[in-house]
Amino acid sequence: MTPLPQRTGVLVIGGGPVGLVVSGLLARHGVANVVVERRRETQRAPAAHVLRRRSLDVLALLGVDDEVRRAAPHLPLDFITWCTTLGGAEVGRLDLRPRDPHTGRRGPEPWTNCPQNLLEPILLRHVSGRRETRVVRGAECVALEQTDAVVSARVRRDDGSESCVTAAWVIAADGASSPTRRALGIPMEGQGALGRFLMVHFAADLSPWIRARPGPLFWIHNPESPACLIVHDPQRSHVLMMPVDGSADPTAAVPERLAAALGVPVRPEILSVDAWSPHVQVAARYRRGRVFLVGDAAHRFPPTGGLGLNTGIQEACVLANALAQVETGGAEQTRLDTYEAACRPVAAANAAASFANLERLGEISRQLGTWPTLASLERRLASLTTAEQRALAAAIEAQRGHFLCDGPVPEALGTASPGSPCGAC
Repeated sequence: MTPLPQRTGVLVIGGGPVGLVVSGLLARHGVANVVVERRRETQRAPAAHVLRRRSLDVLALLGVDDEVRRAAPHLPLDFITWCTTLGGAEVGRLDLRPRDPHTGRRGPEPWTNCPQNLLEPILLRHVSGRRETRVVRGAECVALEQTDAVVSARVRRDDGSESCVTAAWVIAADGASSPTRRALGIPMEGQGALGRFLMVHFAADLSPWIRARPGPLFWIHNPESPACLIVHDPQRSHVLMMPVDGSADPTAAVPERLAAALGVPVRPEILSVDAWSPHVQVAARYRRGRVFLVGDAAHRFPPTGGLGLNTGIQEACVLANALAQVETGGAEQTRLDTYEAACRPVAAANAAASFANLERLGEISRQLGTWPTLASLERRLASLTTAEQRALAAAIEAQRGHFLCDGPVPEALGTASPGSPCGAC
């Protein structure tokens, strides 16, 4: 069992990607820190998977960017596809293949498709190898008390034992439901649950139906099983996002709904089923006293655009730099006031962009109309007039910014050009 020190510079509550990134950046600046994470194991389901270029710049500061790129499954990010089922009629596709305007050759990919269950172990290995950091798993913070000078945290192990850690600062990276945020009394502002969905992680070789149109997303418009297929590894790992159907036990019909959405002769192995709800919310404050919010603890976006994790990684960079300047650089504590000022407006803008992306997707369904069965939808597709085909193609083209826009970034990060070290760190 990893011992828990009695004192540290910074206590990081939550050992997901954002918590581990902020810990690694603090260690890079020589700031001692402790990470407590209630899970014994790293993330199993793929979860977040889009890493934008600015996030890779931050990971480069930790020296793990090349390892992340190597870990990402080989999947060209060529197309976003809309179809009736994976094996059925194609509604249309968006061509994202990057081209150099001068040479016509393929340029850099718009993002790195590295799911969280591959990213998190890489970050954990890196952080665990730093002498400035202690990672304690199977432990959670159950109470905080702060004075003008320190924060005292009561940490409970999964064996029931408790101990106290005194830290100069605390960073809450404990996820969308953030017990720390709730304990601080910081409300979320914005729209609550926009619906209820099931995230079905399954194993299957779908490469025969993906090979000719490689890409990470297939929007499935089957009226009998609407869904979004997220391809993490064409031969092995996928996630199907499907709306909860309102039945007493929505998970009972998952195998049948999965088969209907795919429409291909495979027998998928269901690995996990989790329910979740998208929100469009940002914390009213990013700080209370010596405690800061970061990542999903500070904001909750719909996944449309893949901006949530990336916003959190950028926040981690800005916050770690500010704390390091105070702890080791002799800066006044007022330097920490710049964190919320720099990052909260960006989170609000990215929340709005994620919601706009979600709304814009609905235009494709409106173009197709409402049909009771898969057969009736496919007959409708076959009968589209030339004008209707053009309108549908325009609705698909209008999604381009959804998949290619990196979103705004904190001003300090924006001073660095893509591919260069982040200005804030």
